[in-house]
Amino acid sequence: MRLSTRLIQFEHLLKRHQSLGGREIGAFASIRREIKELERQIDILILAGSELNDTMKDRRNGMEIILNSACKLTNADGGTLYMIAEEYFDEPLNPGELKATYLNFEVLQNTTMGVLLQRKSDEEFFLPPVPMQVGGVKNLNNVSAYCANTGQVINIADVYNAQGFDFSGTRKYDEQTGYRSKSMLVIPLRDHENEIIGVLQLINRKKDNGEVIPFAPADQAVVQAISYQAAVSLTTEKLVGEQRALFAAFVQVLAEGLGEKSPYNFGHINRVAHLTEIIAGAINQYDQGPYANLGFNQDQMDELRLAGWMHDIGKLTTPENVVSKQLKLEVLADRFELVVQRYNSKIKDLEIELLQAKVKALETGTNPEEIRALTEKTNGEIKGLEQELVGLMSFNFGGEFMADEKIAAIKSAAQKTATQHFKVQFEQGINTPYVGKVELLANPVQEPLLTQLEQDLLSIKKGTLSEAERQIINDHADRSWRWLFKLPFPRKMLKLPLYSAAHHETLNGTGYPHKLRANQLPAQARIIAVVDIFEALTANDRPYKKPMPLAKALDILGFMVKDGHLDPEICKIFLLSGQCEAWANANLLPEQLGPLDLKGWVERFYPAHFDPDLPAYQAAQLARSEQAQE
Repeated sequence: MRLSTRLIQFEHLLKRHQSLGGREIGAFASIRREIKELERQIDILILAGSELNDTMKDRRNGMEIILNSACKLTNADGGTLYMIAEEYFDEPLNPGELKATYLNFEVLQNTTMGVLLQRKSDEEFFLPPVPMQVGGVKNLNNVSAYCANTGQVINIADVYNAQGFDFSGTRKYDEQTGYRSKSMLVIPLRDHENEIIGVLQLINRKKDNGEVIPFAPADQAVVQAISYQAAVSLTTEKLVGEQRALFAAFVQVLAEGLGEKSPYNFGHINRVAHLTEIIAGAINQYDQGPYANLGFNQDQMDELRLAGWMHDIGKLTTPENVVSKQLKLEVLADRFELVVQRYNSKIKDLEIELLQAKVKALETGTNPEEIRALTEKTNGEIKGLEQELVGLMSFNFGGEFMADEKIAAIKSAAQKTATQHFKVQFEQGINTPYVGKVELLANPVQEPLLTQLEQDLLSIKKGTLSEAERQIINDHADRSWRWLFKLPFPRKMLKLPLYSAAHHETLNGTGYPHKLRANQLPAQARIIAVVDIFEALTANDRPYKKPMPLAKALDILGFMVKDGHLDPEICKIFLLSGQCEAWANANLLPEQLGPLDLKGWVERFYPAHFDPDLPAYQAAQLARSEQAQE
């Protein structure tokens, strides 16, 4: 029971016992009004505190709550909340040099005029900022700048009669609108370190009958109480926001660092992060199927975006010659040039052998027809070498399939030899072997036109990577896993490493690096897995492959769904929500586009019965959502 109510009951009790005279009744009424007003203010403070906690992540809404609560506490008709903004010189060798300080209008409200203005972003200004210095001198003419510069509370009974401040702008506003600005209370907002971070300005305190009166000392005290709470709340939110922004920027810098090694990899990371958000948003809107009740709040969307940015962080230490390997024989440099030189050498061997045979024939008086036949034979062998070399060059480009007859041609070429006059001795360097010694051989030797390494690389059946190189690429997932799980993520992002590092895991447990199964893979990890594959298939900036048509990429996604690698429901939502076509139209080349039968895709590839088999904590979340709807 409220104190004012108990006081009324006590007053009635005394009246019944005739213990109160006229003077005492008046005193009771005065006390009752004061207590009721205090209770009203306490209610406002409690509600404001609760609302500030609820809007901690939305700083601008929090500022509106602060101003509105201050107006209610003091019965002010309106007010303005300013926040201090600092501008710095762009001096790389002297960072943090302050250039100017301003008071930005964050929220402005006036009940009588029906005005409520709120700055929606750092770039938006509904009124010009108020400079805190003019010509290098503190601005003491503007009342809000004076408050911010001096830290003094200013209580003015009538701004038209105030001395020392320039209220010409206020008068001009009044002339244009018919409003009469009168009483004003200006209070600095101080953070937990007693630093001024803003200014709260209230105008026209009103009585119940609408009469404008000056702000009382009690008003000043109660507004200062909420101003401290407000400043701490805003500072806390700002610090948290700055930490988030710093972490997000650091993640993007890491991604850009990877882009310095490989521009297309930066493009891939950027697109994966963006498309991950798009699919998560589509899931939020989708109200059918097993994920009808699956949704991601803003915290989870932020977490998922960062997971997308960080999913390939392990590639930071993957050798660039492997990451961007365009040709099968590309090992730091294209070894095919060495193959060409050996074929050059082989042709010279044939020409020398022909000349030697001609000299011998002339010495022995051989029939000219035999010499002509010998020449034609040598020319035929040279022509065969040329055709063989052109064929080997075509094998150097990766593809989807390497026919057996092509591998047989490589083995046949490897049987041919060229004369070598030098013996080469290799030394092991820090990264790669190098030639440490050469020696002229007393008796030249025959060496194959193709080394064993070159045979193995040219025989790669799919793509340009050998099994060893593919393992080097795959190792990035393990590094991502190890590195991310070492980072002390905040409580709301503790699962980010799993979402990010598990993008090569599969529902059937055949993925890597840990062969996780469906019940260990949350929906967020499944989304990034789908996006990573889709982007890799459709990317048109890869140096080692031609852009793939969208229809073919979706077929490959479908077969991966059938094989139990990817989540069919996430693929289905991506396609049927319209986001797939929208993404393709915005990001793919015209030649990659074409007619799509998305419903036909679902009929061909979506399983007859799909159990999401999500981890227990996420399955429980879906179950709670279903129960709440029932």
